[in-house]
Amino acid sequence: MSPEQFLARIAKSTPAAAYLFLGQEGYQRRICKDALIERVLTPEARADGLTQTDLENTSISEVLDDARSLSLFTTERIIWVASAELALPRRLTSNTEDGEEGERSSGAQIANYLKQPTPGTVLVFECSRYDFTGEDKPKLDRVEKFFSAIPAVVEFRQFTPESSRALAQDLAKKHGLRIGGAELAVLLDACAGDASRLASEMEKLS
Repeated sequence: MSPEQFLARIAKSTPAAAYLFLGQEGYQRRICKDALIERVLTPEARADGLTQTDLENTSISEVLDDARSLSLFTTERIIWVASAELALPRRLTSNTEDGEEGERSSGAQIANYLKQPTPGTVLVFECSRYDFTGEDKPKLDRVEKFFSAIPAVVEFRQFTPESSRALAQDLAKKHGLRIGGAELAVLLDACAGDASRLASEMEKLS
């Protein structure tokens, strides 16, 4: 699903037990993350209810064990797992059987958890290392296959020139800025399609 579809769904219904966030685009990912936190956790519960971890320092098993545990302080939790691509086994030899077996095992752990997920807990696995084009595409496909037990996948694709211009116009309106077409083109060229940088520059101008 697109970021817009994700925002619409969580606004209307209870968030899913788990999400897979794919793609390098950071502006919409931050908006979706903030919206999910606001939807699931009250301001008072955020200190105890939001856990942010990285698969560089932990494992899928440890993440799922944490998800199964009940907090003493809040019944609603979000566990945000960065570097999701590191869950995939590293294939260091020409024999891939061990890697494939490990991949199936970890994927089965996720599938088993989702058969009976902890009520009130939302897992988000974030893969922001790879993009949807070029040499990254097969790697991203493999990440999505590994996490195939998670049906709720949100794709964060880079902005096109057209969508960047539309975003710039929306941001200018939001900040009460009047920017001519030539000046807007210069700003868009300087930001090179980076929506986060564009939003930052608009905020500075305001």
